[in-house]
Amino acid sequence: MAHQRHNTAAPFQVPRPTTATSMDDNDTNRTQGYPSTKIWQVSWNDDMDGFMIIALVNQVLAGHKRSDNGFTSFQISKAIENVKDGCGIVVLDKNVRARLKTLKREYAEVSHLLSISGFGWDAETGRITADSLA
Repeated sequence: MAHQRHNTAAPFQVPRPTTATSMDDNDTNRTQGYPSTKIWQVSWNDDMDGFMIIALVNQVLAGHKRSDNGFTSFQISKAIENVKDGCGIVVLDKNVRARLKTLKREYAEVSHLLSISGFGWDAETGRITADSLA
């Protein structure tokens, strides 16, 4: 009997807020909107991911060589510029590098899941599918 595949209940992409927030909003010592001593966290959304990825892909396609341990500072600066121009949100080098690390981890998890028998990908809906247990 052939296995039927069913879509998972939720899409892989999760909506995220689009604002950058400080760990201490009462800090008055800020340079260009960033506190000099506080860590800033950015909540990424799908649009920001898209603008960042497009900028990095364009850098690679333009022949700019990646460094041995990832993207160069120049390439990251182009991603920062693209996110700012496209979304109006300023991110830092640390934010982009942290987001790349997160995206790599998520990609590895999805790749592993898709390599397991019984799981597949529905390109039309952009969702992982799984064989029915029944």
